[in-house]
Amino acid sequence: MSRLKGALALAGARWAWNRYRRRCEPPPSAARQNTELLAWGAAGAALGVGASALSERRRTRRMRGKVALVTGGSRGLGLQLAREFGASGASVVICARGREDLDRAVAELTGRGVDAHGVICDIGDPKAVDALLDEAVERFGRLDVVVNSAGIMRVGPQETIADEDFVQAMNIMFWGPFHLSRAAVERMRGTGGTVVNVTSIGAYLSVPHMLSYSVAKRAWAALSEGLAAETGGTGVRVLTVVPGLMRTGSHKGVLFSGDPEREYAWFALAAGLPLLSVSAERAARGIVHAAASGRGFLILTPVTRIGMAVHGVAPGFTQRAMRVAGRLLPKAPEMAMERHGSEAADSRIGRLIDTVGVLNERAGSRLNQPSRGEKGRPRDTGPEDAAEDFELAGSRVPEDEGGPAPESRS
Repeated sequence: MSRLKGALALAGARWAWNRYRRRCEPPPSAARQNTELLAWGAAGAALGVGASALSERRRTRRMRGKVALVTGGSRGLGLQLAREFGASGASVVICARGREDLDRAVAELTGRGVDAHGVICDIGDPKAVDALLDEAVERFGRLDVVVNSAGIMRVGPQETIADEDFVQAMNIMFWGPFHLSRAAVERMRGTGGTVVNVTSIGAYLSVPHMLSYSVAKRAWAALSEGLAAETGGTGVRVLTVVPGLMRTGSHKGVLFSGDPEREYAWFALAAGLPLLSVSAERAARGIVHAAASGRGFLILTPVTRIGMAVHGVAPGFTQRAMRVAGRLLPKAPEMAMERHGSEAADSRIGRLIDTVGVLNERAGSRLNQPSRGEKGRPRDTGPEDAAEDFELAGSRVPEDEGGPAPESRS
């Protein structure tokens, strides 16, 4: 703060001196004015380049010597967070459920010069969580940051979402962060560290056709804020991150139910709108900076902040607005179906939406997301088997975080 005050004082003194000198001197000629303008322009450009270089240098040193563990790190926001922690100087441990994607992500991180290690882990299993933390410490000798960013997303009318889908969402997006956060807090107690929980605008504003996701995210947000309140004096900080829409290409891994093609259309369109969504790269930089600077709460986009503010001030109005939105979304057909986004994108409307949402498509290719045509064993379901097990291969995908729509998966 003292350096900032000194810089402001010097800048003020220089401004005052220039004002005094100009009053005492005769008006400069046009040639002299042009020369001074060019000189000031060159000085400003040099200052900007220097500030940018200094900022990049500080960025690369921000997490030097630290070790960060990122769940859901094989794709989406989790992968981009691992890249950003590595670019900031940290060693990185990523975990995911699938070996192929995990190996691909570790190889990509290593190719960027990041000291990375991958662990297959189901964070819904407390014993697996303990083994994950043990392996991270054994590999790098310490653990400074734990990031909960894994998640799943199912989109469709609540009639097409079975009880088992709610259980699965809670296992991955509440019980998983619950086990990992509490275990990490105990290990970091006294030595210091940060637990980062990537929740969602859906935790504070429940969006139609994303009920299981919003329920699990709300529980996760309450856990994160509660832990932050109870870890004072322990040396451990808990950062709650609230993303909104993010361009991560996660819409291709989402499971759509009811009328999959139409559900995919509105979801993918919202996820890729440039004025409403933020890139995964920008989101990851903000999260890493917040974790390094000791912040406790981070809202990623202005739209998310506005949504939370409106809901806080006028919850009744927000509820009515969500009811109107729910009436505009596709209705559940008599014969409900389910498909992954990578399959729903093969329809005529899906290809049209992907053309409009080209930024999200490009993000998906950068973030190891499924591409069009990749299948996850979808099946047709009727009302009579709505309670059957919907846990399909590939239905669990790391969250890219997001909000009312993909965080862009938060």
